[in-house]
Amino acid sequence: MLKSATLALFLLFILGCAGTAPLSSPMSSSEKSFFTDIDGCFLLYNMKTGSFDKVINEQLCQERLPACSTFKVPLALMAFDAKILKDQNTKLKGKEHTAQTWMRESVVWYSQQITPKLGRKKLQKYLNDFNYGNRDLSAGITQAWLEAPDKKSALKISAYEQVDFMKALWLNKLPVSNQAMQLTRELTYLETSLQGFKLNGKTGSNFYDKEHKVHLGWFIAHLQKDDQEYIAITNLRDLAPNKVGNYGGPRAKALTKEILTAQGLW
Repeated sequence: MLKSATLALFLLFILGCAGTAPLSSPMSSSEKSFFTDIDGCFLLYNMKTGSFDKVINEQLCQERLPACSTFKVPLALMAFDAKILKDQNTKLKGKEHTAQTWMRESVVWYSQQITPKLGRKKLQKYLNDFNYGNRDLSAGITQAWLEAPDKKSALKISAYEQVDFMKALWLNKLPVSNQAMQLTRELTYLETSLQGFKLNGKTGSNFYDKEHKVHLGWFIAHLQKDDQEYIAITNLRDLAPNKVGNYGGPRAKALTKEILTAQGLW
């Protein structure tokens, strides 16, 4: 009996020390107010403590969904590392957009110029090396991240996996050159709040319906002020048809700012 009790205590200790994601409690009334008429999840990872300061909707945060335009962040890493992009001013085929405006304005065709230059084999290797989501390119190297959520053959990633990727990017722990990581971080800069928080990130948008009224939205972000440093990930989906053009990505970004403000971090 004593041995069994000791073993049970040992197992509890091991499980308690494992680096698993925290389970969230049911949404509080204040948290529900952020997700009016939408379903969604939010993660706030503290880079200094190595733990999650806030988790909203644990189950959805574990679900893999199409990467959408958040894929432009790992794609920029690949392109800088492979020397397809030299700096933020690089243009492709003499078009009007640079790497900087590609990221800022989320230009689809620019991404679709990069992936063929990388080629399927190299693109797949980068995804494998990054351990990026399901690493599935079966929908094609110019389309995989753009597939609808109900498609099985899509490049998908969960909110927790987005945290892992962004954390590795800011810790210089991805298997690409340090220069590629630095240039990518610079490319994702968005703004600095009045309180002095510097925000880097990328939105992503998609749809659950052919009419483009039921939206999917991502926002992946890095936030820093002095010795405070965080990764914030937001995902949302409409519970009912919304307005055409009310894209999910910008709404996920706005929602992130609302939650960060409530946390005193914006």
